[in-house]
Amino acid sequence: MEKQQLLADALSREFIALRACCKLLSGDVSPEDVLGREKRITAKTAALTAYLAHAPYSSAKAAAAALDMDRDEIILGYKLIQRTRAAADKIRLSVNGDYLNIVRHYFSGRMFVVVFFTGLACPGRCWFCPNVTVRPDGSRQLSLYGGSRIDQMSSVQIESVFRDIVKITRQDTSVLVKISGGLEPLTDPDTMAVILNQADALGIRVKLFTNGMLLNTPQRRRLALRAGDVRVSLSMVDEDAYGEVMFGNDTARRTQYGLPVLLENLRCLVTERNRLGTRTRIGINTVVLEENYRDLARFVHLAEELGLDYIDFKPNYFSTYTTQTLKELSARKESITALGSKGIGIYFAGSLSGDNMFWRHRNGECNPHKQSRFKMFITPSGDCSPVHHGAFPRGRETSDTGAGPYTIGRISGDASLLDLIRNMPCLPGLPYEKLNPFEHMLALEIEREEQDRAWGIPDTCNPYHFSKGNILPREILESPLLH
Repeated sequence: MEKQQLLADALSREFIALRACCKLLSGDVSPEDVLGREKRITAKTAALTAYLAHAPYSSAKAAAAALDMDRDEIILGYKLIQRTRAAADKIRLSVNGDYLNIVRHYFSGRMFVVVFFTGLACPGRCWFCPNVTVRPDGSRQLSLYGGSRIDQMSSVQIESVFRDIVKITRQDTSVLVKISGGLEPLTDPDTMAVILNQADALGIRVKLFTNGMLLNTPQRRRLALRAGDVRVSLSMVDEDAYGEVMFGNDTARRTQYGLPVLLENLRCLVTERNRLGTRTRIGINTVVLEENYRDLARFVHLAEELGLDYIDFKPNYFSTYTTQTLKELSARKESITALGSKGIGIYFAGSLSGDNMFWRHRNGECNPHKQSRFKMFITPSGDCSPVHHGAFPRGRETSDTGAGPYTIGRISGDASLLDLIRNMPCLPGLPYEKLNPFEHMLALEIEREEQDRAWGIPDTCNPYHFSKGNILPREILESPLLH
């Protein structure tokens, strides 16, 4: 109740401040009318704030219908939310706070991500990986790009991507480069080196995502440490369980790449980082599974023991959790976060909460080509896709070139990354259930903003663009609710 009153008081102050900014404090309105209107708008905006915290993807029109508000009230309410820290905190600290982070980075902050899928193979056979098929006899088949042979991007083509990245940065947009998969990027260290050379020369941030199994030589460790952030996948903390998840009945791989090998690789990587004095952040990326969610505290202790900087707990979005698992995850989150006593960062994706909108809004389709405003995935052959799903190797399901239905074209001497984006075809719809949480939120926010513009909501009144709080469009300056 105290927080609700603090929010109401803060909204009231902003209502009064807005009237003063608009110089609408005329004698035509009695103090009683002003006070009554202030209370009514404050109450409705508080309800609107709570509604957005629960359903941040809702359009203004849907919110108005649910809360019995008209468009003028929604516009003013959105502006009040923009200007009120307590309202922003209510949304930011909710179970859907990750939605607000996506908007802040990609819509308000204008960030573009280029993801290079550089790997041509992988020593692992994780059962939850979309590239792995578990056969009836228990063996696991790995899908490769275009089979065993592939025409890889040349260094010249990679350089052309970075020339386009420079052009993107000149449009008041920050760029983040990721080296990921797809398949394991360290199976192709030569391509990684070309990407890192280009990024270093231009001062572009790079994050490396790896399973860590090939960080077993000084050369590959030094190569990885050229990235600003190295995220190593770790799914289990017991050797046998790790072997089962990562390799199944392949005993040779269990021996060659098992958990003791991975942990030694991580220790050596941290030691090398500290010896070289690089500022590379090293952490663990843990996919939370039905098989490991009871061991999350052990993951944290292991990360601390290894001297890592952080651990990220992410959902397995390729399958659902039981209701009981989601409930237990929510209950454990606070106590596990408190374990970071040595300064290690412990991060839980919001979509690991059963109350997060990710699990309540999985029906529908996104328009993949619209996501090209924010990111692009590039396969080893230079095929580009604006969605994660479109960049995975599909084995026998793909054409001879390995390109799927969500590919917008291939980088070549005749077509750069920006050429492909400018001439992009309209791609078929992609079901929400095939999107990761990040892409899912992007798709929902793209749709929400389009619907708001169509209903006449000014861009400067977007409730999540808090930096625009002091921009007062005509719809605010002339609002009948402020007269």
